[in-house]
Amino acid sequence: MNSLIAIYIAWIVAQTGLSAPDHPPIHFVTPAEMGMRHGSPENSGLELQALYNRNEGSIYLPQEWRPNDLRQKSALLHELVHHVQRFNKIELPCLAALERQAYDLQIKWLREQGVDDPYDLIKTNELSIYLVSTCRDGS
Repeated sequence: MNSLIAIYIAWIVAQTGLSAPDHPPIHFVTPAEMGMRHGSPENSGLELQALYNRNEGSIYLPQEWRPNDLRQKSALLHELVHHVQRFNKIELPCLAALERQAYDLQIKWLREQGVDDPYDLIKTNELSIYLVSTCRDGS
Protein backbone atom coordinates (compact mmCIF):
# COMPACT_ATOMS: atom_id res chain seq x y z
CA MET A 1 0.00 0.00 0.00
CA ASN A 2 2.85 2.42 0.77
CA SER A 3 4.33 2.07 -2.72
CA LEU A 4 0.89 2.61 -4.30
CA ILE A 5 0.38 5.77 -2.23
CA ALA A 6 3.85 7.03 -3.17
CA ILE A 7 3.12 6.46 -6.88
CA TYR A 8 -0.23 8.24 -6.65
CA ILE A 9 1.15 11.21 -4.73
CA ALA A 10 3.99 11.54 -7.25
CA TRP A 11 1.45 11.46 -10.11
CA ILE A 12 -0.76 14.10 -8.42
CA VAL A 13 2.27 16.34 -7.81
CA ALA A 14 3.36 15.95 -11.45
CA GLN A 15 -0.14 16.94 -12.62
CA THR A 16 -0.61 19.90 -10.26
CA GLY A 17 2.83 21.28 -9.44
CA LEU A 18 1.89 21.13 -5.74
CA SER A 19 4.24 19.91 -3.02
CA ALA A 20 4.18 16.27 -1.90
CA PRO A 21 2.95 15.56 1.63
CA ASP A 22 3.84 12.63 3.85
CA HIS A 23 1.62 9.60 3.44
CA PRO A 24 -1.70 9.92 5.26
CA PRO A 25 -2.83 7.30 7.75
CA ILE A 26 -5.10 4.75 6.05
CA HIS A 27 -7.93 3.16 8.04
CA PHE A 28 -9.94 0.17 6.85
CA VAL A 29 -13.50 0.30 8.18
CA THR A 30 -16.90 -1.38 7.76
CA PRO A 31 -19.50 0.20 5.45
CA ALA A 32 -21.47 1.32 8.53
CA GLU A 33 -18.40 3.05 9.99
CA MET A 34 -17.73 4.67 6.63
CA GLY A 35 -21.27 6.06 6.53
CA MET A 36 -21.03 7.36 10.10
CA ARG A 37 -17.73 9.09 9.37
CA HIS A 38 -19.14 10.63 6.21
CA GLY A 39 -22.17 12.14 7.94
CA SER A 40 -23.34 13.98 4.83
CA PRO A 41 -27.08 13.52 4.25
CA GLU A 42 -27.02 14.54 0.55
CA ASN A 43 -24.82 11.55 -0.29
CA SER A 44 -26.45 9.00 2.01
CA GLY A 45 -27.63 6.88 -0.92
CA LEU A 46 -24.18 6.52 -2.42
CA GLU A 47 -21.88 3.58 -1.93
CA LEU A 48 -18.80 5.22 -0.43
CA GLN A 49 -15.61 4.04 -2.08
CA ALA A 50 -13.28 6.07 0.13
CA LEU A 51 -13.37 9.04 2.45
CA TYR A 52 -10.88 11.75 3.42
CA ASN A 53 -11.07 13.21 6.92
CA ARG A 54 -9.69 16.72 6.50
CA ASN A 55 -9.43 17.32 10.25
CA GLU A 56 -7.36 14.18 10.82
CA GLY A 57 -5.58 14.18 7.48
CA SER A 58 -6.42 10.50 7.10
CA ILE A 59 -8.14 8.29 4.53
CA TYR A 60 -10.83 5.72 5.24
CA LEU A 61 -11.25 2.76 2.91
CA PRO A 62 -13.78 -0.08 3.08
CA GLN A 63 -12.49 -3.27 4.72
CA GLU A 64 -13.06 -5.12 1.45
CA TRP A 65 -10.92 -2.63 -0.51
CA ARG A 66 -9.08 -4.47 -3.28
CA PRO A 67 -5.78 -3.13 -4.65
CA ASN A 68 -6.49 -4.61 -8.10
CA ASP A 69 -9.89 -2.94 -8.50
CA LEU A 70 -9.50 0.08 -10.80
CA ARG A 71 -12.55 1.86 -9.41
CA GLN A 72 -11.34 1.46 -5.83
CA LYS A 73 -7.81 2.51 -6.77
CA SER A 74 -9.19 5.65 -8.43
CA ALA A 75 -11.17 6.42 -5.26
CA LEU A 76 -7.94 6.24 -3.26
CA LEU A 77 -6.29 8.58 -5.76
CA HIS A 78 -9.25 10.99 -5.41
CA GLU A 79 -8.83 11.09 -1.62
CA LEU A 80 -5.07 11.54 -1.98
CA VAL A 81 -5.79 14.64 -4.08
CA HIS A 82 -7.61 16.02 -1.03
CA HIS A 83 -4.62 15.15 1.14
CA VAL A 84 -2.29 17.03 -1.23
CA GLN A 85 -4.72 19.97 -1.29
CA ARG A 86 -4.79 20.08 2.52
CA PHE A 87 -1.00 19.87 2.80
CA ASN A 88 -0.62 22.74 0.32
CA LYS A 89 -3.28 24.77 2.14
CA ILE A 90 -5.36 25.21 -1.02
CA GLU A 91 -8.01 27.78 -0.21
CA LEU A 92 -11.22 27.94 -2.22
CA PRO A 93 -14.56 29.64 -1.42
CA CYS A 94 -15.82 26.41 0.21
CA LEU A 95 -14.72 22.83 0.86
CA ALA A 96 -17.05 21.53 -1.85
CA ALA A 97 -15.02 23.43 -4.46
CA LEU A 98 -12.06 21.13 -3.73
CA GLU A 99 -14.01 18.27 -5.34
CA ARG A 100 -13.62 19.60 -8.89
CA GLN A 101 -9.84 19.09 -8.98
CA ALA A 102 -10.12 15.70 -7.28
CA TYR A 103 -12.68 14.44 -9.81
CA ASP A 104 -10.82 15.94 -12.77
CA LEU A 105 -7.62 14.15 -11.74
CA GLN A 106 -9.48 10.91 -10.99
CA ILE A 107 -11.04 10.98 -14.49
CA LYS A 108 -7.68 11.82 -16.10
CA TRP A 109 -5.93 8.99 -14.24
CA LEU A 110 -8.63 6.49 -15.25
CA ARG A 111 -8.27 7.53 -18.89
CA GLU A 112 -4.51 6.98 -18.61
CA GLN A 113 -5.31 3.46 -17.34
CA GLY A 114 -7.24 2.81 -20.56
CA VAL A 115 -10.78 3.32 -19.25
CA ASP A 116 -12.95 4.55 -22.15
CA ASP A 117 -15.76 5.88 -19.95
CA PRO A 118 -14.41 6.79 -16.52
CA TYR A 119 -17.71 8.44 -15.54
CA ASP A 120 -19.51 5.12 -15.99
CA LEU A 121 -16.86 3.24 -14.00
CA ILE A 122 -17.11 5.57 -11.00
CA LYS A 123 -20.88 5.92 -11.44
CA THR A 124 -21.06 9.68 -11.85
CA ASN A 125 -21.44 12.33 -14.54
CA GLU A 126 -20.52 15.97 -15.11
CA LEU A 127 -23.76 17.23 -13.58
CA SER A 128 -23.21 15.26 -10.38
CA ILE A 129 -19.63 16.50 -10.15
CA TYR A 130 -20.82 20.06 -10.70
CA LEU A 131 -23.40 19.67 -7.94
CA VAL A 132 -20.96 18.25 -5.36
CA SER A 133 -18.32 20.86 -6.20
CA THR A 134 -20.54 23.94 -6.09
CA CYS A 135 -20.54 26.19 -3.03
CA ARG A 136 -23.92 26.54 -1.36
CA ASP A 137 -25.07 28.83 1.42
CA GLY A 138 -23.43 27.71 4.63
CA SER A 139 -20.95 25.29 3.03
